[in-house]
Amino acid sequence: MRALRRLSVAAYALVIAAAVLFFCSKSSPGYPINDWTDANIYFTIGKAMTQGQVVYRDLYDHKGPLLYALHALCAWARFSDFTAVWVMEAVFQAAYLVAAYRLMRLWGARRAAWAALPVLAVLVCSSYSFQQGDSAEELCLPLLVWPVVWLMELIESGEERMPARRLALSGVLGGCVLWIKFTLLGMVAGWLIALALRPAPGRRLRALGRAAGWFALGGALATLPWILYFGLNGALGDWLKTYLYDNLFLYGAAQGGGLAGRLKEMAVSAASWLGENLRYAPLLLMALGWSLRRGARERAAVWLMAGLGALGVFAGGKSYPYYGLALAALCPLGLAPVMIWLEKHVPRGWEAALAAVCAAASVALCPLVSHNMTADYGASFGQPREETMQYRIAAHLEPGASLLNYGFMDAGFYTAAQLVPQVKYFHQTNVPLDVMLSEQKRYIDEAVCDYVVSRGNHPASLTERYELVATAPSPNFWYDEVSLYRRMEP
Repeated sequence: MRALRRLSVAAYALVIAAAVLFFCSKSSPGYPINDWTDANIYFTIGKAMTQGQVVYRDLYDHKGPLLYALHALCAWARFSDFTAVWVMEAVFQAAYLVAAYRLMRLWGARRAAWAALPVLAVLVCSSYSFQQGDSAEELCLPLLVWPVVWLMELIESGEERMPARRLALSGVLGGCVLWIKFTLLGMVAGWLIALALRPAPGRRLRALGRAAGWFALGGALATLPWILYFGLNGALGDWLKTYLYDNLFLYGAAQGGGLAGRLKEMAVSAASWLGENLRYAPLLLMALGWSLRRGARERAAVWLMAGLGALGVFAGGKSYPYYGLALAALCPLGLAPVMIWLEKHVPRGWEAALAAVCAAASVALCPLVSHNMTADYGASFGQPREETMQYRIAAHLEPGASLLNYGFMDAGFYTAAQLVPQVKYFHQTNVPLDVMLSEQKRYIDEAVCDYVVSRGNHPASLTERYELVATAPSPNFWYDEVSLYRRMEP
């Protein structure tokens, strides 16, 4: 019976996730293209990996290798568009919802937990921080929340020792977070400290050693494939330099302002996230408040994970909208008291009807509440592909041609043209890296690529070596249009 219920919850969560993401993620077939730069970077590098290129060594970007590998799997399944990415998002979102179901039941919302899942999915996926879909934070949600489930189950059971397999698996999931986006490890650190707050002080040291050993083993298992991958490809230095050094000493350092300035930026970033995400952010505050009515260990666990999670997310002082989405891992705990209240007003036997109504209403609301349906994000749902900026430009590219996305982040032209970059600095990231700027200029000076797409501010050599082929208007408020240039014959 328990196995059947778990299978039913998983299937229900997957249907809800796919339906909600059909409207809320631009990766879905409902949109002509996911035009978010981050999603295109991941997908472009993933496609290149399927053709033998090595991330960091052959193509430059600064997120974690697992993120690109997941997109390589999607590209292997469906190279031409984001459909497989939408499927991946649905699977990850379903895993998050199943964990949310377990957490809400643990905290007392037993009969109404089914009805809570579509509500939670819409609150999170239609939020401002969800952006166009396919963020690192979105994909890390299930990796962060499942260890929370196992920790809460341990505390509820009264047992002192977490099973070794759960400790190791928590380490694997923590390692996966590390190799997707290490700034999200704050919540993992809070989880580890909460796990260390154990009874029986006389046996604490031995128990901590055991737990740390199994967790570290899991983390090592998540790391070993990357040591082998980069080691066999002679790219260990590229990996560590780009992912660790560039992120720690270049990307974050761009803010400046010293300690006082950084603290101010952290506070502004956190406040901005809270104010812009009033659909799900209050659930985190409710989780903190509701935990005060729980036991001391549960209360400490929630506050530690939320506090250190927020510190890791906002410590860099930058304020991108999607940063705080990872904190939604704790939102099911805040939704639990709402569902407990609802249970008191729903007669027994009506749980299935309530879940069906919530599911239907939530999915029906998606087109009305999703930020991706607004003009700010292009409102491109249902738009023919040939009308988009990316596919207008792609129509002028010859199959198999080489392309340079000059002076700005990957805007989807590689995706639309089904091309893989042939140069390392195939786009310009927001890392202040001098070699990236000089190399992009060299590609133009030496006419390395067949085509160049630019949004302006290009070197004079572009018009000397290339001819203007086409322009296309941009739906993005950062620039009005893009121009495509073709290399002239000598």
